[in-house]
Amino acid sequence: MPSLMVVTIQSAILKAAANITAQTLSQWGAEEPTELDWARVAEFAVFGLVSAPLVCFWQRALEESFPTQNGVVSNPHAQSTARKKDQPHRLNWRNVLLKLFLDQTIGLFFINVIFITCTTGARLQSTSLIAREIEMKIVGILKAGWRIWPPVALINFLWVPWQWRVVVTSVVGFGWNIILSFLSK
Repeated sequence: MPSLMVVTIQSAILKAAANITAQTLSQWGAEEPTELDWARVAEFAVFGLVSAPLVCFWQRALEESFPTQNGVVSNPHAQSTARKKDQPHRLNWRNVLLKLFLDQTIGLFFINVIFITCTTGARLQSTSLIAREIEMKIVGILKAGWRIWPPVALINFLWVPWQWRVVVTSVVGFGWNIILSFLSK
């Protein structure tokens, strides 16, 4: 399992790289390209630093509360091979679907509020202005997210151990953060 620090640094680098990519793509074909907005890159990096530990905690809490498989000790710190005597590992669809629902409602809302705050907070410098920005952008970002994240979350819950789920979401998140760069201008 990668350490929390490694996952956090990886997340910050991938989110910053996604924003650089988005800025580069937005200038494609421009007669006179502008310089990169490094403040914007830094905002995405900060979002990666803030969000990765929270997503790690969230994934762990979901798996502890709603284990993907029956017969597995619900504490993810325990060995994944721990079973009840003679009981095979069986997929618990109720828990998988419950995790999917919670992740795509509460989790997605919360992480995107953090995104909007990280990418506008330094510029707006007022909680009322940040709240207004969240109010204006959150529904559009959630709708866009629901086109991408449910299949990723389902794959994560079914086949990826909870310790590696943030890595998977960070890699897929590279593309998502390019989209967020355009949606959050």
